[in-house]
Amino acid sequence: MAVSHKGKRKIIYKDKLYLWYIIPDDDYDFLFYLKIISDDQTLYLSYETDQANNLFIQPKIGIVKSEKLKSGRYKFSPRIQDKIFSNYNVRLILDWHDSQDGSAIPEVFKMPKNPFEHIDFKSGTIVYIVKYFSRSNLKSDMLEVSYSQNYLLIAGWHGSERGYHITIIKNNDDKNPVTETHQSFFELEEAITSAVTMIENWINEKG
Repeated sequence: MAVSHKGKRKIIYKDKLYLWYIIPDDDYDFLFYLKIISDDQTLYLSYETDQANNLFIQPKIGIVKSEKLKSGRYKFSPRIQDKIFSNYNVRLILDWHDSQDGSAIPEVFKMPKNPFEHIDFKSGTIVYIVKYFSRSNLKSDMLEVSYSQNYLLIAGWHGSERGYHITIIKNNDDKNPVTETHQSFFELEEAITSAVTMIENWINEKG
């Protein structure tokens, strides 16, 4: 079956026609995905938008179909401007795929029952952690870890419009967080681990 061109933009890359469009995520209102499909259907890529400025996670790209790479999710680099898309940054993503030699291995993602249970909070002291994590019983307060120099790491569910909200505050100033991010369940463990690393680095820098 041919790929429908309706509602899709077109780009010619190395004499081949590709179609691209952006669609919202089914579960999270704040997530959108760029889809790139070759007209002959030999390549199908999926890239979450607005990853580059998110310091909590390493940008990823999904390979749905490719003659060079196995299906799965791969780390994507270098970071590109990906908040607003045009043929320019679509071309950069196609450049990434074209540069692959087939040796890259997709990430192995094992769905955790509790994304908090394997995290090393380093020097932090757990103030509160949800005992029984369940995606059917999510709460706005699920994790709170205190650190020296008055840093506090907080995480919880804030609805489909915001997803899991991870916040780092200092001196109990929750109205002016040091930094924050919104993530899906799939990125929750990585984002919190990154938040721990950020806090530890700040503490060590200031001695």
